[in-house]
Amino acid sequence: MKKKYISMLGIVIGAMVFSGCAKTPESSLVKQKGKASMENYKESTSEKTDDAAKGDAQKEDAAAQEGELRTRLGAPKHYQNETVDATGRLTVTTDADVEIPAADQASMIEVSQHPLDQEQIDRITETFFGDAEIYDTYSLMQETKGEIQTKLEELKGYVSQGNMDPYDMGVDEEGNYYYDINRSIEELEAAMAEAPEERTWEEVKPQLVSDGQEEGGSFAGYVSMPDGTYCNYRISSYASFPFEVNIDRVKDIEDTSASEQWLEYDLLNNGSISDLPSEEEISEEIGISFEEAVAIAEEKVEQLGFTDMKLNAWEKGVKYWEEADLSATDNVGYARERQTGAGYILHYTRTLDGVPVTYTSQYGGGLESMDSDMETWGYERLDMIISKDGIEKVEFLNRYDIGEVRTQNLELLPFDEIIQIYEKMMQVSNADVLNYEKERNYHISRIVFGYGRIYEPASDANSGLLVPVWNFFGTFQSSYEEENGQIAEYGGSKSKQESCLTINAVDGSIIDLGLGY
Repeated sequence: MKKKYISMLGIVIGAMVFSGCAKTPESSLVKQKGKASMENYKESTSEKTDDAAKGDAQKEDAAAQEGELRTRLGAPKHYQNETVDATGRLTVTTDADVEIPAADQASMIEVSQHPLDQEQIDRITETFFGDAEIYDTYSLMQETKGEIQTKLEELKGYVSQGNMDPYDMGVDEEGNYYYDINRSIEELEAAMAEAPEERTWEEVKPQLVSDGQEEGGSFAGYVSMPDGTYCNYRISSYASFPFEVNIDRVKDIEDTSASEQWLEYDLLNNGSISDLPSEEEISEEIGISFEEAVAIAEEKVEQLGFTDMKLNAWEKGVKYWEEADLSATDNVGYARERQTGAGYILHYTRTLDGVPVTYTSQYGGGLESMDSDMETWGYERLDMIISKDGIEKVEFLNRYDIGEVRTQNLELLPFDEIIQIYEKMMQVSNADVLNYEKERNYHISRIVFGYGRIYEPASDANSGLLVPVWNFFGTFQSSYEEENGQIAEYGGSKSKQESCLTINAVDGSIIDLGLGY
């Protein structure tokens, strides 16, 4: 079974922004993708800038500090414009800083999947846990005979009272209960025979164990931390995410009645939550400075040996708990009384020859159709959340092996041509949303040049290319007509890291970050 992931930060917004865009419309602004486009990846023949050649000392110093890329691309430091579609209902307002690394060139670089082998697992374990004791999750979660007996008595009590639907799950079209209480009783009685009298904490070494159903394997354990808390430590290697490591700090591993999760503060700060703390209050709850948090994270990055991973983006986040029972609607979603923590969310990406991989919230590894069985590959990412208590969460996915430089010092499209493509395709790629929205207004605040990974999963899902791309970040607001005829406003994504459009800087083709090509 292929694992499929959707970024929490873009679960709704991404689907709406790119709906109906599986096939790019014919246009002189849209370039060919795939292997046939490789002829566009040519090495630049441009000479040094005229200012440098003239020997103007002041301009030479500025060029050295800025790098030649901005000059070659003809890109300003800030760009403003507004476009409106033919209907007048779709507006794209751009008031954006244009972020270009202080580098002289960008290349096309081969990348491939780094194996999640035992050596890598041991290094990750040592980096984050040292010699701490690690226990098998199953041994800790296994129910005892006494716990099962308590559940049995509860269910049999309902049956004796004639209550066959104690959890209000309802019935299907034929009148059958969705929840089969008699079956649950039978399963509990069967489990009783195998259950231990007491729970035994089984100490284990983290390693991938195959489930026998598909290639790869997984590990799940709890780590006993020096401060009395635990870390939920999960490792897996399957399908679209062949390298996946997750670490979450938890206070009580035996309390399964609620689950804690992190969410970007900016996503919540859209005016819909009356009791949301101010940003100053969130900073106070985090309890350490941004610089202190970065120092903690970078110590771990250094221990991992990732000298080319640099901090690329960050935001503040909040942690809150939700009831495990999703029918408890009052306890779903963020609420101030259920907030349990706050921290800095730090995103590390590769930097190669001065050009970073641009961090976006999209995970990649998506499929064009849910019916597809094509093998896919998600993006590399290394995220850490840091609070006053230390490392709260780690998400480490799909480590790349860096291969050969296929083309050095690529010939790049000028900024003016990229902007033409951007302004055209923002209208084209969002045309379908007007079928169910009355109006949509984009506000683009960042235009970022950096590397992005592309690949062709139909022919090779295990390797790809880092190529220079432009990402356009911002927010949107929209309105729609309700059934009663009233106009409702909808505040779009507030994520700093969700790209609204991605353009290949070499050939101008549009890249769907959900798919990776």
